Amino acid sequence: MTTSAPETVLGLISELLVERFDIPSDEVRADAPMRDLLADSLLVVEMAITVHEALGVKVEEDELRGGTLAEFAASVDARRAAR
Repeated sequence: MTTSAPETVLGLISELLVERFDIPSDEVRADAPMRDLLADSLLVVEMAITVHEALGVKVEEDELRGGTLAEFAASVDARRAAR
């Protein structure tokens, strides 16, 4: 990640999607369904690993397939805060 990385979990996850997974930035919106952003099962697995490495939160594949980007980020953020 760049040194100017956003500080919010939504911003960090958005940046991961763009920089590491080559998702076009215009598609990475808070209301975008995660299943559309990570259309292939390999991407889902890679994203789960990346989120764990970058944010220290384990996520299940089902979480990455359901809901929107904002909902996923809120879930990850809540678990980070609970640690």
